[in-house]
Amino acid sequence: MKKTVPLLFLFSLISFVSLSQSDPQAQKECRISGGFGFAGATKDLKKPGTDFWLQLDYTFKDQFSLAFEFENFGYKQPGYFETLPVTYANEISVINNSFSLLVKYNVKTMTKLKLAFASGWTYTLRTSAYYLPSHGDLNSDNWYPYITTFDDYIIPFLTEVQYPIYKSLNLTARLKYNLNTQNGSTYSAGIGLSLKL
Repeated sequence: MKKTVPLLFLFSLISFVSLSQSDPQAQKECRISGGFGFAGATKDLKKPGTDFWLQLDYTFKDQFSLAFEFENFGYKQPGYFETLPVTYANEISVINNSFSLLVKYNVKTMTKLKLAFASGWTYTLRTSAYYLPSHGDLNSDNWYPYITTFDDYIIPFLTEVQYPIYKSLNLTARLKYNLNTQNGSTYSAGIGLSLKL
């Protein structure tokens, strides 16, 4: 998958440049949005966690926009040991920090609702924390958090719905699926606000 990432990134930039130059009369619009929700993994999920995102969206053509997004979310996965000291939970805490470049297609509707679909490229840092016994002895009283971090590239698929509530302010609902065949796919959903700059 990592070999396809530069190609996706290059394709996104070429699409942005060609579409932005094709229609100089198109209405430009810049929006910033953010919100909260929940997130989880499609495999080995014990408990969903919280999600936060912040997105900067620039519409360069009536139905196309380019978005830069930061997303932070976490969830719990089952642990490795059945018996742990009562002070620790048998679970793995996972935190994802993702940075995305998205090309969005804005669907024209006959109502005030605004619908958009997006995909592109995401670079993510995934951190996992789990308690392990000292020297591998399960009966030890000394347990310590074992923390691992790795970076990865994933392919995001995003669906957004916006509804105007006051002048330049929109209410936003979204659903995002992050495809990762090697290290496990994730998802997030939530609501937030979008402001026209």
